[in-house]
Amino acid sequence: MALAILTIACLLLYATSKYFPKQEIKWIDQNKKTILWTATALAILSLIILNLANDFGTSLVFWMIAFMTILSAVILSVKMNIKWIWVWGGLCVIFLLIDVV
Repeated sequence: MALAILTIACLLLYATSKYFPKQEIKWIDQNKKTILWTATALAILSLIILNLANDFGTSLVFWMIAFMTILSAVILSVKMNIKWIWVWGGLCVIFLLIDVV
């Protein structure tokens, strides 16, 4: 669950970047601060969830490695094709549903 939340946070963080293709999704420019604060809160929430399962040091190292890896994958896949953002979002929802059930 923490990785799915972290993936959503990475998507939102990249959406606030000037390199994100904003012409496809118009509401990003209007809500840039809200998106940034939401992404930050989700990233911290994923760290807290990881922290509940492990000790702080292990969780922090795993979270940093996962954050860099997921953000790299998001940037590369969205740069190749903007339609991938819906695939990433769908995968996150599926993983969240699997984790809850």
